[in-house]
Amino acid sequence: MKKQSKFQTWLKSFYASDEELAAYELSEQSATRGSTLIDEIERGETIQVTGIVKTATIKPNSQVPAYEVEISDGSGSLIIIWQGRKHVAGIEPGTRIEVEGRITFLSGKPCLHNPVYKILSSEVG
Repeated sequence: MKKQSKFQTWLKSFYASDEELAAYELSEQSATRGSTLIDEIERGETIQVTGIVKTATIKPNSQVPAYEVEISDGSGSLIIIWQGRKHVAGIEPGTRIEVEGRITFLSGKPCLHNPVYKILSSEVG
C-alpha cells in the first residue's frame, strides 16, 4: 500500500465512504503495530497480521473438521484455518486479533494454517 501525504488523507476524508474510512484507519493501526498489510504479503513469507474477524465458518469433514475465519486489515482479507477444530475460543466475527505464521494461498487468497494468535479486543457483546 502506497503511503499517502497528510493532504491526500485529509482530502480523501471528504469524499470517502464510512466503510473506506474505517478500512483506511484499520490498515493504519495495523501498520503502526508493525504488522504486515495483507495486500503486501507474498507466498512463503512468515508474517504477522492484525485485523478484524469478518466471518467464521465450521467446515465439517467426516474425518477432520476445520474452523475457518476471514480477517480484514483494511487493505485486504486473509483466510485462517485451524485444522481439527470446530471452534477457537474467543475468535468470532468482530474480534480483533493478531496472527503469525507462514503464508500459503488457497484458491488465490492468502491463507494461514494453525497460526499463533493473540486476541486483542472484541466488539462482540
